[in-house]
This record gives sequence, C-alpha cells and structure tokens, in this order.
Amino acid sequence: MDYNFRMRSKKNVETLKMQKGEYHEKEFDNYLDMATHAVDWTLFCTYQLQPSFSEGIYKILQLPSMQIAYTVMSGGIMFDYVAPEGTITFSVMRHISHKASLDQMKLETGMIAVVDDSKIYNFICSEGVEIYDISLNEEADPKLRSLLCDAVDRYYLDSDGQIGELLEVIIERWGEKSTALDESDSHEIEATITDVMLRLLETQKPGTPRFTSSEKRALAVKQRLFHHMDHTMSVASLAREYKISERSLQNAFRSLFGIQPNRFIRLLKLNHVRHELMQGDSSQTSVTRVARKWGFTHMGRFTHYYTELFGEYPSATMRDALPVVDGIKPHCVERREEI
Repeated sequence: MDYNFRMRSKKNVETLKMQKGEYHEKEFDNYLDMATHAVDWTLFCTYQLQPSFSEGIYKILQLPSMQIAYTVMSGGIMFDYVAPEGTITFSVMRHISHKASLDQMKLETGMIAVVDDSKIYNFICSEGVEIYDISLNEEADPKLRSLLCDAVDRYYLDSDGQIGELLEVIIERWGEKSTALDESDSHEIEATITDVMLRLLETQKPGTPRFTSSEKRALAVKQRLFHHMDHTMSVASLAREYKISERSLQNAFRSLFGIQPNRFIRLLKLNHVRHELMQGDSSQTSVTRVARKWGFTHMGRFTHYYTELFGEYPSATMRDALPVVDGIKPHCVERREEI
C-alpha cells in the first residue's frame, strides 16, 4: 500500500496564516492546539505515548523567505508530518532529552536534519525535545537552497552550538517586539542566518544515517505497526517475519525509541481504543466491546493501562466525547480483521 500517495494531501486541521515580519507564540496542551499552531506544517496520524504527550510551546517568526519555528514538546509522541509546501527545511536539534528519530534518522542534540516537502516523515520521541525548524521558500538564497537540497534526508552537526544559539537570540529578541518587523530588519535576520549556515555547510559534508542490521529491522517493524494491525501481530511473530531474534528486536527498539516493542504495540492499541470511544455512540457501543476488539481481554489491566496513559477512565472518554480531529483516521492504519 502506498501510504505516501494516500496521505500526502491529507490536512486534518487548518493552520494559522502569518504575514511577513509577524511573530507568533502559543503554549499548547492538546493535539488540536499543537496541530493548528504549527504554521504551514501538516501533522496527522498522531499517537500519544506518554500522559503529557502534547504539552509544549511554539514560537514562530515569519520572514520574507524563511520561517523560523521554535518548538518544545514534553515528549512521548509519534506522528506523521509534511513540511510547508514549496520549502526546504533544516531542523536544529537544540536538545533531545532521551530518544527521538525522524524516519531513517536517529536524532541527537546538535544535529541539523534536512527535509523537504516531497514526502511524509514519521517522527517519534520518548521524552522532551527542543527544536528549531527553519523553512526556506523559493525566494531564499539560491546557494543555500541548493546545498540543502543536495542534503535532503541527511544531516549536519552544529557541534559548537553556533546555529542554535543564533536562532535562540533571534527568537528571544524579536519575540519581545509588539509590532511586526519591518522589511529591513527581516532581511538582516535572513542574511545573518544565511551567512552562518553557508559557512557551516561549506566546511562539512552531510552525514548519512547509519544503523545496525537489528536497528534497520526495528525501523521496519515500527513503520509496519504504525500503518497496520491485525490479531497475528506479536513481538514473537514480528521477530520471525523480519528474521531477527526477539532479544535483538527488543534491544534495537530501546536503542532507537527508548521503549520495548511489546509496550509500543500496547500503546498503539490504546490509542485506537481511545479514538473509537471518542467517535462512538454510547447507546450503540461499550468500553468492553471496543477494548476486546483491539485485543484487550483482561479488563482490569486494560483500565489500568488506559487511565495511566490518558488520565481518565475509558467510560469518561466515551461520555464526554468531542469531535475528533486528532488524526487516527481510517487512512492511518490498515486493519485486516478484528484483533
């Protein structure tokens, strides 16, 4: 199944629009605010992996040919995203608290990952992250765009923290202004960022992500689970299918994602239960039926896992259901049969 083709145009919420020179800051504590205020970015198919998964802040500065987006997230989240249309983006990992990955790239503090708008990327983090995303449109410096385009899906290193510190100063300084930046200030900021980035890119070759054979299989298993569920899936069956020992698969999951594969499977199933309860009609469904549908046979343990992750009983989710916009839509996961 070609998931990129099916989901490339999906936009579950409309994001804010910003004018040149405008600054925007927003704290969020739920998925809708997180997705809405990710200006021009499309976030979808979101899974909660920790209780505080979508708490954080956005600080965004819109310039003539660049958008600087500073994001802090408390962690424990996985989602697909598409970068702003027509842009090339370099993402500065200001701080990675534990484990995080972007498609086929392990993320670490000080990395500068390069992405574009041509495909869907899958992001997962186990704890807090602090990231600067700088998206360059077609009006940006052509030399900088060219170098970055040649480095898509690879990375550079901000080893001395110069890029991160520069972006921090810019956001903090101009975020205090009560009015939009004038054109002169905007171009000055862009020129400074361009100059510093060009110096860094001209002294480094982009790095290519490297993985052990076990980690490559773990990445494939994670992506498989993200898009597909059926009753036959278990750590043992996946290990057999991907020709890896269970122990090696467990170690690779911990190395990449900071989580065991059996817990990962359970968290995904809990998210599907929650989504269905939020969508369901309480007069026509029940918590027990939905839980069993997704493979939970011991209701006491299920309730414990559910309340631990979501902070409320499943019955409260169904009773207080609101319109679902958060993204586990039918196109996000393929189900072959009831679990």
